[in-house]
Amino acid sequence: MVAILISFVIAMMGGQTSTELKNQPATLSFDPPVLVETRDSTGFVKHMINFYSNTGDTIRITRIEGSCRCGSATVQQPLAHDSIPGKFYVMINTNHITDPVVYVDYTITTDPPGPLQHFRVVVNIPPAH
Repeated sequence: MVAILISFVIAMMGGQTSTELKNQPATLSFDPPVLVETRDSTGFVKHMINFYSNTGDTIRITRIEGSCRCGSATVQQPLAHDSIPGKFYVMINTNHITDPVVYVDYTITTDPPGPLQHFRVVVNIPPAH
């Protein structure tokens, strides 16, 4: 009976045991997964992003960098666990952008080291009146 129960649990985990999950590189999930915003009346997009560890281990953001000079980010809470979020704040200055839609990608470095993580912000810029 115990062997059947263990087989069932492993099957429900997609065949991965907890040891196998621990051997995977640390990765993050984001809430929201992608931020879609319209710039505000001052020309900015500002938003707090929660992030979680996908492996259940503690993970720390050590660096975050925007894909353009218009985007910046500050880490508010650098540590995350599987159920306790870390937080970073993104800000994008769109005052000199004329395209109707802009994509700003943030590259995130973590400790323990893993693959570079990416977070995308889609900014809608309404036409000037």
